[in-house]
Amino acid sequence: MQDLSTELSLVTVTYNSAKVLGGHIDSLRSSATGPLPKWFIVDNASTDDTDSLLSTYGQDVELIKNSENLGFGSACNIGIAASKTRYVLILNPDTELSESAIQQLLVEMKSRDAAIAGPALDPSDDRSVEAVDWLVGAVLLFDTEKMDSVGYFDEQFFLYEEDVDICKRANDANLKVLHCRNVSIPHVGGGSTVRSRAVIEFIHFHKGRSYAIYAHKHGLGDKFVEAYVRRNKKRMIVALLTFGVARYVRAKAKIKGVNSVQ
Repeated sequence: MQDLSTELSLVTVTYNSAKVLGGHIDSLRSSATGPLPKWFIVDNASTDDTDSLLSTYGQDVELIKNSENLGFGSACNIGIAASKTRYVLILNPDTELSESAIQQLLVEMKSRDAAIAGPALDPSDDRSVEAVDWLVGAVLLFDTEKMDSVGYFDEQFFLYEEDVDICKRANDANLKVLHCRNVSIPHVGGGSTVRSRAVIEFIHFHKGRSYAIYAHKHGLGDKFVEAYVRRNKKRMIVALLTFGVARYVRAKAKIKGVNSVQ
């Protein structure tokens, strides 16, 4: 069995995630048979009980507190830079960990010479392991010896598309991106702040903005973005006709996000 405490580091990015963060940390602590890996909690200026919660875990975790919300990718980069191990596992705080799953994911990465590896995030009978175009960013294992030449998260993306972008860049560099469906690390969801109307607008603004940034960065063309805007304009019209206020707010925010990209 690999000694995870020397093989890899963990980086969990948080933003008002106190309600799920304890369970996230405890899921690994309760399943660990040896020392925990170095575990960085990179917090994007949370205003909930994150700080006081983490103080109860002593030296099991190290808090890196940002003075403002820098976004997911920027916080990941801070954690990766703080890590001293070859392998770094990026995590959402609403994932359920186990020592055996992390061990297996690391074995698959090494044996198949991958640069990025991700597990199954939902229950499935599919046990396949295959190279893919991209992985969901909730759980990503990086081999830094391979990825250092590619770079990590593009900080243009505040939220969304940063996982697609980093996987594309790895693939473009002829590095392997591996989906290990035989490894289960459940993504429970709902790990951040309560979704008020303002939060929903903020989230969907960044969905639209990141979509446009990705399209422009990778040369998908104006027509690709224009089609996205048309789809969301249609959603706004349908929402008005059916009194779907939430759908209208989401679609309008996405278009605003697209329009914010010059």
